[in-house]
Amino acid sequence: MQRQLSPGGDCPSRSEEILFHFQFPANGEKEVSMKNKERKNKWLRSLIGYLLLIVMIVAVIPAVPSEASAKSVALTKYRQLLSKKRISVIPQGKRIMGDDYREIKYYSSEAKYVKFSIAYIDGDDVPELILRDSRYGFGVWTYKGGSFRCLQWKDFYDFPVGYYKKKGVFRINATTEGSPFYREYYKLQTGKKAVYIQTQSCFDGDADRETLNEWNGFYIGNSKKKVSSSAFYKNLKKYVGSTKMTQIYMHNNTQANRKKYIK
Repeated sequence: MQRQLSPGGDCPSRSEEILFHFQFPANGEKEVSMKNKERKNKWLRSLIGYLLLIVMIVAVIPAVPSEASAKSVALTKYRQLLSKKRISVIPQGKRIMGDDYREIKYYSSEAKYVKFSIAYIDGDDVPELILRDSRYGFGVWTYKGGSFRCLQWKDFYDFPVGYYKKKGVFRINATTEGSPFYREYYKLQTGKKAVYIQTQSCFDGDADRETLNEWNGFYIGNSKKKVSSSAFYKNLKKYVGSTKMTQIYMHNNTQANRKKYIK
């Protein structure tokens, strides 16, 4: 007779044994599948993190090279300009007073008579180019947006003295025959007319005290009313803060000087 096992006994029936045999590996496969899924999720999270980091870096980096590129382009254009045989130190066609005290229409100067200096006057990292021909005058130039722009120019009576770095404030000394010597301060901005800030008249010629007192003094804006020296420098401080004036040194237009100073 064939032996039968009780369903409730300790030993499984053949059918139960077969069922158990097939269920066990299924649970193992499920564990393996879950582990693989976790690894994939972890890898995906890492990938997303790296991608976000790359996006952030790309978003920040272009701002630095763009200024650096604009600066290098401007410096290259300055070298090219100064390498020409004739250079316009002030805008062409302007009527000015020449060094022979006759009014003339200016167009250009021979390169050998031109002196130059690099200055950081406005708030960006692109420097300005100061050009001067002592027979005609000077101009403050910049190269932006694919073209040269003149921020300010004056005739031969005036010459550049200094600027307050990246504050936009520029100082000149102005003289006219038979009149006082002036220290004039201007606010320069690309694409805008230079704004006259203040002036100090310093007449030190042969004159009596009454004349000296009449000529000498401090003035703010276009006002003819004198102010104290403390009020004068307080007004200047509004524009420049604690920044000290950088003196301008003009250089002869030679290849060696262009290589040395235009950088």
